[in-house]
Amino acid sequence: MSYDLLLRRMRPERSMFDIEITDSQDHLTLDPDFLRQVVETTLGMEEVAAATVSLALIDDPAIHDLNRRFLEHDYPTDVLSFLLESEVSHEHNEANDDRPGCGLRLEGEVIVSTETAARAAAEFLWNPLDEVTLYVVHGLLHLVGYDDHAETDRQRMRDRERAVLQTWGLTPHYSESTSVCSDSASKSETGDHR
Repeated sequence: MSYDLLLRRMRPERSMFDIEITDSQDHLTLDPDFLRQVVETTLGMEEVAAATVSLALIDDPAIHDLNRRFLEHDYPTDVLSFLLESEVSHEHNEANDDRPGCGLRLEGEVIVSTETAARAAAEFLWNPLDEVTLYVVHGLLHLVGYDDHAETDRQRMRDRERAVLQTWGLTPHYSESTSVCSDSASKSETGDHR
């Protein structure tokens, strides 16, 4: 066995994802290690090269304020995504259209209302953590380039959500007539992704 291989086994490679989690809500008790795993797994499945992601867990009044200030939508929502920076790295594979995040280096924020998650989980009869997981995955997919404005884009995003959520044995509760209502923005574009 080579010395380099032995060192790698003893000291696993540092993740290419820098994840900061802020929890300023009191509606749900959430495990930050699990949420970090959700972020790492989702970005890994999307073949993102490197990312700095801030995940904020807040309540409805706080997300309502952010939605109004940054997107001019005067209502609380479930998840907001803000792409702050994105560049294609040298690992990007132009032929891989299935994964818009393939080879990307990005910086962004995903903001989740746990109050909305708790309410929606009760309505759809599943665990509030599962609802939060759906919101985190949905927000991350927006960061890496998925969109849900047009019906074909929405279906593609839902298909990808289903695939990612299967990692934890989850099947999204929405029917084809309902969806996660995230709002997302980047430095150059603002949009409602309902």
